[in-house]
Amino acid sequence: MKRTLILLAIVLQAALACQDPPPVDPKMKEAIEFGTSAAAEIEKQFKIVSDPAMNERVSRIGQALAEIARKTPVEAHWGEERGSQFEYKFKILDEKDVNAFSIPGGFIYVHKSLLDFVQSDHELAGVLAHEIAHAAHYHVMKLIAEDNKVNRQVMLPVLIGALIGKLPTEDTINLYQGAALYRVAKINSFGQEAEIDADMTAIEYLRRSDYNPVGLLTFLERLQAEERKRPQLDWGVFRTHPPTRDRVKSVLGHLAKHNLPVKRREVSPGLRIIAKELAPDRFEVRLETISIFTTAEKDKAEKIALRLNAALDDGLELYEIQMGTDGRSVFMRGEPLIEVSEADAKAAGDAAENLARAAREAIRRLLWADAVRRS
Repeated sequence: MKRTLILLAIVLQAALACQDPPPVDPKMKEAIEFGTSAAAEIEKQFKIVSDPAMNERVSRIGQALAEIARKTPVEAHWGEERGSQFEYKFKILDEKDVNAFSIPGGFIYVHKSLLDFVQSDHELAGVLAHEIAHAAHYHVMKLIAEDNKVNRQVMLPVLIGALIGKLPTEDTINLYQGAALYRVAKINSFGQEAEIDADMTAIEYLRRSDYNPVGLLTFLERLQAEERKRPQLDWGVFRTHPPTRDRVKSVLGHLAKHNLPVKRREVSPGLRIIAKELAPDRFEVRLETISIFTTAEKDKAEKIALRLNAALDDGLELYEIQMGTDGRSVFMRGEPLIEVSEADAKAAGDAAENLARAAREAIRRLLWADAVRRS
């Protein structure tokens, strides 16, 4: 009996070995071939960052999301869903622009400066999920297919120049003439539909991961704020149509569709009010450059910061911050938030009423700044 089972196993193994390998999706093969050529050209033109810690971070987050993408078909609202079976590769370019981009076939590049711009792994995951979605839905390949008047030899340098945000060689300047200009613009913009589809698909990947989808939202909101401050800045692949404000609106809608709570301060430390120790007996409640209140009690400062962060994530409004009737306290949503003690006033060398008014105005300033940032 045992020998029979062994022989049966050998025969079965031989039969399986004789079978033809599974058919290769021709479009997937085309995307990989095209991407391999593009990636080789990119890596000849630009310096790859070799820092082990940076590469480990990007690869760890990227591969976790790539595995989810391979297991999670998401309907393509623009592009084509063929099953994201690419072997994704993540590399960092030593470039100063805040940028990330995806090459067909699963080649994803992140600029070094983007790693400084993101405030958490959640935000970096949002960017990487967006780029994985571009590859998974064959966005670039669709743009190329729609404009088949441009041959492959022309499209490769155009694609690289558009994605990087600069032309790799002087020879490619000639491509920016006549009808080619329109085609380059199509690639550089990545298309309105492609960007929205990549954002929506990214959220589908993120909500199945260990990363908070709100990270994509806070990244886009900060990008939007930077664009307002520095409209001349070249944001590479993120300088697209639709404007970032429209992408923010779309992401908010998709988060609401899935009933995902928008707790920005959980994923973006720069938005978080903190209780900072100034001295062993001095603790300041502050947000970046805005000082709200200083007290000698650590627990008091931490509780104020905790309540303010929760209220801000819950949509705190200006009118909900009021002075108490005693003139020495600040109320939030009808409940006391800050009560200035005699010890607080003595330590600050000012009247309790003045400290309470200053705290109220500081909270109103940060509410106003938060509203402007998200507008």
